[in-house]
Amino acid sequence: MANAKALKMHEADNVAVCTADVAPGDAVTVIDPEKRTVELASLSAISFGNKIALADLAAGDEVVKYGETIGKATRSIARGALVNHTNIASQPRAYADEYLLRRP
Repeated sequence: MANAKALKMHEADNVAVCTADVAPGDAVTVIDPEKRTVELASLSAISFGNKIALADLAAGDEVVKYGETIGKATRSIARGALVNHTNIASQPRAYADEYLLRRP
């Protein structure tokens, strides 16, 4: 995986996590959990640890990372663009309802 520039963490994800700084126009190799790769062109400067869109997203579309909805797009996000707090809104969750162990 030394050549990877981004990791898709779950099959359902529509974003990947960059494993190195990416410049606009860079070819980004994305590796999924099955070790398949896809290449896309970066539209943005994306720093290590930030998200890159794997598909075009419309305003209101769910943003999925680790197979979970982490927010909704607040505006259109093109494939290859940076995905962060400037273009997604976090979605509140009822975490207490998801706990495996609950005290009475």
